[in-house]
Amino acid sequence: MFYTLSEIIVIIFKTVEVLIILRILLSWVTFPGTMGFRGFVRDFTEPVLKPFRVALNVAPGMGIDLSPVIALFILYQLEMLALHLVRL
Repeated sequence: MFYTLSEIIVIIFKTVEVLIILRILLSWVTFPGTMGFRGFVRDFTEPVLKPFRVALNVAPGMGIDLSPVIALFILYQLEMLALHLVRL
């Protein structure tokens, strides 16, 4: 099966968006012995979220971290821009 460039862009962005949402959900609950999956999600999403944390000056243990929400918004905008550029 072959995918178009537009489909590949959507798959990549949606995968990152789902992983960020999973990270948000996993931060609300604790499951003993699930560090493997939780660690994978953290390691995969941290490079995306870290620049937003730095820009927002969020310190660890600071309460509400809005960087995932802002990252999701920016990722959506970048996805729309990439799809627009591909379709030109």
